[in-house]
Amino acid sequence: MTGLERIVVVGASQAGCGAASALRGLGFDGEITVIGDEPHRPYTRPPLSKGVLTGIEPEHSVFLPAPDDVRLRTGVTAVGLDREKSAVELADGEHLPYDGLVIATGARARRLGTAVGTAVGTGVGNGETTLRGLDDAVGLRGRLADSRDVAVAGAGFLGLEIASAAVGLGKAVTVVDQFPALLGRLGPLLADLVLAAAAEHGVRVSVAPAGVRIDRSGRLLTTDGALLAEADLVVTAAGDVPNTEWLHGSGIRLDGGVVIDNACRVAPNIVAAGDVVSAPGRDGRMTRSPHWWSALSQAKIAAATLLGREPADLVGGTPPFFWTEMFGLKIRMAGRLPPVGEPTVLDGSIAQRRALLLWPGAGPGDAFGTAVSVNLPISAPKLTRLAQRSPAHQRTL
Repeated sequence: MTGLERIVVVGASQAGCGAASALRGLGFDGEITVIGDEPHRPYTRPPLSKGVLTGIEPEHSVFLPAPDDVRLRTGVTAVGLDREKSAVELADGEHLPYDGLVIATGARARRLGTAVGTAVGTGVGNGETTLRGLDDAVGLRGRLADSRDVAVAGAGFLGLEIASAAVGLGKAVTVVDQFPALLGRLGPLLADLVLAAAAEHGVRVSVAPAGVRIDRSGRLLTTDGALLAEADLVVTAAGDVPNTEWLHGSGIRLDGGVVIDNACRVAPNIVAAGDVVSAPGRDGRMTRSPHWWSALSQAKIAAATLLGREPADLVGGTPPFFWTEMFGLKIRMAGRLPPVGEPTVLDGSIAQRRALLLWPGAGPGDAFGTAVSVNLPISAPKLTRLAQRSPAHQRTL
């Protein structure tokens, strides 16, 4: 095959677990060690801000099946990489040797410094709460039960999912962001649809263009000190930060994350996948796509590349898939986000919030467009095929 006998996967994440499974599926019969810094076995994250947060789904439902014949080490943190000796340095001083390495250390919740999207901190007092891992979801669920008013800093997918869970539990909810809610991800039509549903559920969403900060008492303020929201519970949902610190000094290229090529290659015998990676975008700039689908697809690509195989797909080669649930809306999306222009309504009605929509690609270089279902059951593969049948020159109705 490639002469590899020992593969180390750093990160017991969806991507790390997926890479280990893919390695076995491709016939690698050597030693695989997966290390993760959390005490839990690998689990999937999307339900944390949905069913787990509301209590509809038990926390044990998120755990992933263990890959066959893989050594799993939990509660172990990687603190360095010695490429010359081909070894991962662990926090307890152990050096774990490898012939092949998969970097899948994911990301952590971004905390507010002085404004949304600025410097990462270690917290700004007891008032700030974030949701990233399983323990966060369980803890936040308990805090929601004890709260009457909830304020959320961040109006992306995560922030609005948290707001939806909170209002569903009977809480008064305010959401604040520096930018219009979901506009940059969903485009105006879908963003307005979500905002209308949020308003009907009693959620107040506001924009603070100058930025948002949290004071030590847990209040949301503008950067000049004006009060935006005061609540029993303030939750920060201001994005995430890739876990790359352990790679500093290793020579691994970092640019907003671990830089990969379209085959998830980082360096000889080193690949990466998941929320930690940064890949070339259509405009040539390095971009991250920290989503469940990216972790799964990149894990398979990374495993094939590490074994010297030709991947069945390349990064960016097929439409990415996303999904969210909030305020009575179940939205499934395949393709470019945000969609550009006006969609074709293939089924249902936007006004009735039950529709299948198709946008063409934004330009002649786009191999696919965007397909979206709103409260309309459709499988992810079918939605993906629809996006692939939507070239840039397609006319809309």
